[in-house]
Amino acid sequence: MTEHQVQTKYTREKICNILRSDLIAGKFNHDQPMREISLAKRFGVSRGPIRDAFLKLTQEGSLVYETNRGVRVHSAIADEERKIMMNMRLDLEKYCISKYIDEADQKDHGELEVLLEQFKSACLRDSLPAVAESDLALHRHWVTRVSKNLEPIWLGLAVRILMKYSRLENIEESIGEHERIVEAIVVKNKERALQALASNLI
Repeated sequence: MTEHQVQTKYTREKICNILRSDLIAGKFNHDQPMREISLAKRFGVSRGPIRDAFLKLTQEGSLVYETNRGVRVHSAIADEERKIMMNMRLDLEKYCISKYIDEADQKDHGELEVLLEQFKSACLRDSLPAVAESDLALHRHWVTRVSKNLEPIWLGLAVRILMKYSRLENIEESIGEHERIVEAIVVKNKERALQALASNLI
């Protein structure tokens, strides 16, 4: 039994987070229909919270609703579109990291280092869903800390790009990339942080 299965109360936000992680980890195929009834049974909730989660994930762009077809996983991104989206995400995160370095305090750095340790632990456990979830959470930290307005835009980009996550192919490299980002942020070295971020994302 998984950690998710032993929980007894699922909010819309928890369901969104779990489904988002599942999408990133490739547990759903592109264009696959999403069924309210089966997911309501999985989480032990009524169809209302599932419908709310679908709406949230549709607004983010990982799911899509079409009349007479219902909700399905978004189609795959073409290579040219992926490059554009990657550059958009990189520009957005560069802005957020630069602001974060100026504004973050010791508490923020502590939270960042906890998120880094969670990412490293997931990598070492060879758990693809956990790696995908913790990778997203780590990058989301500095975006959310800087701008609640940019967060949903960033989240839509990041999730679409990360779907079919495959970072476990180079565990040590991925850990090293994230360590270099965090280390540069903590010592407030913007140039090094931005270089490390670009190496990780591109």
